[in-house]
Amino acid sequence: MVSSPGLLGSAVRHGLVPVADVRAGRVHVRPVSRSNPVHVIERAGVAVGYVKQPGTAASLDGDDTVGVEASILRAIAPLRLAPTPILQGGPGSVWMTALPGVELGGVGGDAVLRPVATDLGRALARLHRHPVVGSGLPRASTPWPLLDDLPPSMAGGRLRDDTRAVLARLDDAAVRRAIDTAGAQWRPTHLVHGDIAAGNVIVETTASGGVRVGLIDFELGGVGAPEHDLASAAAMLTDLSRPGLDLAALCLDAYWAACGPATLTGPWRCVRALMTAWQGALNHGEAGAADVARLLARATAAAEGDPA
Repeated sequence: MVSSPGLLGSAVRHGLVPVADVRAGRVHVRPVSRSNPVHVIERAGVAVGYVKQPGTAASLDGDDTVGVEASILRAIAPLRLAPTPILQGGPGSVWMTALPGVELGGVGGDAVLRPVATDLGRALARLHRHPVVGSGLPRASTPWPLLDDLPPSMAGGRLRDDTRAVLARLDDAAVRRAIDTAGAQWRPTHLVHGDIAAGNVIVETTASGGVRVGLIDFELGGVGAPEHDLASAAAMLTDLSRPGLDLAALCLDAYWAACGPATLTGPWRCVRALMTAWQGALNHGEAGAADVARLLARATAAAEGDPA
């Protein structure tokens, strides 16, 4: 992995910052919490660009997350939904511009969340309708519940009590049927993001009160089944909703009004809940046991056909 001084040198070569500002101490490199190493290049406290490098999990699984993200960012640049890739001379990292705004998790208030949910639905429809025939885009990473075995980076989860509970739910008959159904639908048909989550949705508000949604972290994306993205967005927005404010419904209505090709089904809601439960168990251990249990119950209910 390239060190901070090396990243500063690359930022100068890419034209992100002038060398005089680096020498004057006005440019800093700061790590960002992500599954793969990400650093933000800041000039006078303002983000001017990001660089992503492959992490340990990607290396263990043999995934070219950097190459995948670079190719997707180039392909969807005309959509203006994501950071613009910055061309640079070597492999091993992907450089991109900074999207203005804040992560969805840092946004509050009905006046913002309503238009955010609607614009996210429209954004996903545009992404999913982007042409893929002859594009040379990679296939999206298969969601792990659909795999015959765990990826090497997840194998250690068999030894932990918190994550073993998630794996045990895969043996439930209804959950197994739902996974098999989703697996049969996982085909390379549309361009997908692969990891719709609050931290990957950037919300920009304008001085006039307008809202615009952007997407980051396309490392699991590529050509796959759009139902995965739609189920992920619906689950995320359901957790952000409150009585009287159904953000998931707003997103879905906007998605289908914009001719989005996916449908929201029980099997895919089950898959999404399992994936979120695993992440919660991994990140929070015993402290997150209640949330994991809730998500596993959601997975079973979705598998059994509960529309809630």
